[in-house]
Amino acid sequence: MRTLCIDAPGKLKIKEFPKPELVPGQALIRMEMCGICGSDVTAYRGVNPTMRYPINGLGHEGVGVIEEIEENEKGLKVGDRVALEPYVPCNKCHMCAEGRFNNCADIRVCGVHKDGMMTEYFLHPVQLLYKLPDDLSFTHAALVEPFTIGLHGASRARVKAGEHVVVFGAGVIGLMASFACIDKGATPILIDVIQARLDYAKGHGIPYTFNSREGGIEDYLKEVTHGKLPEAMIDCTGAPVILEKMHDYVCHGARIALVGWPHEPVAINTVRMTQKEIDICPSRNSNGKFPEAIRLVQEGKIPADALITKVIGLEEVEATIQDMIKAPSEYLKVVVKI
Repeated sequence: MRTLCIDAPGKLKIKEFPKPELVPGQALIRMEMCGICGSDVTAYRGVNPTMRYPINGLGHEGVGVIEEIEENEKGLKVGDRVALEPYVPCNKCHMCAEGRFNNCADIRVCGVHKDGMMTEYFLHPVQLLYKLPDDLSFTHAALVEPFTIGLHGASRARVKAGEHVVVFGAGVIGLMASFACIDKGATPILIDVIQARLDYAKGHGIPYTFNSREGGIEDYLKEVTHGKLPEAMIDCTGAPVILEKMHDYVCHGARIALVGWPHEPVAINTVRMTQKEIDICPSRNSNGKFPEAIRLVQEGKIPADALITKVIGLEEVEATIQDMIKAPSEYLKVVVKI
């Protein structure tokens, strides 16, 4: 079987491996599609702080068809179309015992800590498989995993109906977080420095967008919220320039979800955080969001076709990632047809 491997930063290569053999508790999946995530791009650049090289199989946004599976409690069977949750927990630690599998003390994320999904066949725990509706295409289903990240960020920020939520970063995850807020009845305010992304968001249902290249974020947020400032914030950038001033962008008693990964530690004004009693909630992966994301994608709650920039083959991944690095504003989601 063909597998897209990353041996080191800047080194992608398609290699041949034997087809995996079924093991208890897992299923053999014939992979159909896998999205390219921003973390895949940073892994290629060598600036992903969580990446462990080498990895046989880049990618973690996979969907496919069950090729082999034993009898199981989920009722999954050969031929079922499934989405694969990529965060593999130990099922032994205190976090797993509490059901917070995304925060497992010994978690292994596909394509980051263990082999990933850009491969023709993939072994994966039955626990982490979710059946797809027959009328949901594999291409659209490849958006399920990134949507779970936005949904989890909104949950961590405890977004409620009637609230304003400032979302930083108009890439795929920021858009997904914004759509998650809309589904919860809240009003997202999307901030970025790339006008093309903001124009896209505005044209696809995001009510408020703002280009922060020249500053003025706080004034704009006060204008939209009639002086109060948003009750919640979801940061999808990890940018120090935002995190160092995040206390200025929310009201007293607000909740902030940190979804983006900074490349290094960031200085936070704990005095202002305490004065405003702001809850800071780091958001890692997602937990229990796959069924919800599948349903919302099927119901058309995100503009799936418009989010997908292109569909490519395994042989095109490296050149596409290189182009994504050069021209990030021209890309949203790229899906790889395995």
